[in-house]
Amino acid sequence: MKKVTILGIALIFLLGTLFLADMGTAQAKTIQLKFAHFMSPKHIQHRTSFAPFAKDVEEITGGKLKIKIYPGGALGKPKQLPDAVKSGITDIAFIIPAYTTGRFPYLSVMDLPFLNNSAYQTTQVLYDLYDQYFSKDFKDYKLLWVFSCGPGVFHSVTKPMNTLDDMKGMKMRAPSSTMVKAFKMMGANPVGMPISKLTMSLQKKVIDGMLTPYSAVKDFRLFDLIKYITEIEMYTMPFAVVMNKQKWNSLPDFAKKAIEEAGGKEEGLQAAVNYDNHDANTLQEIYQRKKIQVFKPKWFEKRRFQMKLQPLADNWVKAMSKKGLPAKALLDDVHKTAKKYK
Repeated sequence: MKKVTILGIALIFLLGTLFLADMGTAQAKTIQLKFAHFMSPKHIQHRTSFAPFAKDVEEITGGKLKIKIYPGGALGKPKQLPDAVKSGITDIAFIIPAYTTGRFPYLSVMDLPFLNNSAYQTTQVLYDLYDQYFSKDFKDYKLLWVFSCGPGVFHSVTKPMNTLDDMKGMKMRAPSSTMVKAFKMMGANPVGMPISKLTMSLQKKVIDGMLTPYSAVKDFRLFDLIKYITEIEMYTMPFAVVMNKQKWNSLPDFAKKAIEEAGGKEEGLQAAVNYDNHDANTLQEIYQRKKIQVFKPKWFEKRRFQMKLQPLADNWVKAMSKKGLPAKALLDDVHKTAKKYK
């Protein structure tokens, strides 16, 4: 009887040891996540935001969580990435909500012209109003951080666009469906195309110009191609880094904590500052090279642009109100909040 008891205790001890060994192996196993974006590894956001984020997460977790970045559209083109992360093709993705019209209705308010004049200001507005409004657009994702590019201005290879009248007949690359409408209202001909085709399209005069932040001149090496810039700050564009919700829920607490520590609002604001600095540095280089004419319109000319495009906001409020959104309250709050950060 004693032999049976001793054997039983030994067996229990052996099984317990094996169980603990298995647990240790499982805990030691490295978790790997995929992070997709469509830009070059040389892009400022890859260098100053995405890569440092992945490095920070790995360091915080002592190598237990690693994030592999897939740049250049390897896991999806710009318009495909919201679905790619939702379906699990990638765990994390950088997305531009304005590229998928109708999918982020609350955030579409930020596509309207003349709301903000810096990436930092826009990002502060996004965070201040996130819980009340914009979180509804991200219910299918885990938002890691949100931010914005700097203001889009007019660039041209054919002629100056210093007044509203100069816009007539110009073939311009538009960054969003809202800016397509804006160009039509100004008498220009909007052209939709991936930003990757920008350089060739400008070289071959497929388009006369583009509406982008200053940084595009440096990012796409357009210093010798662009001839004129007009500083009408038309728009800023919200960006987001999102994660597959199911994948997030499956992570152990230490991994969630590391991702939130490395990302979050602080990362979003820093990414915005990086964009604003990149714009400022590019503009300085434009002045130093003295090959591009930069025109600063008078206040009354800017006012002409604003008055011409006012129906965009009015029509947005009507359309979104019909869909059940508190559109007027949202737009009013965006204006009110933007004033805090000017």
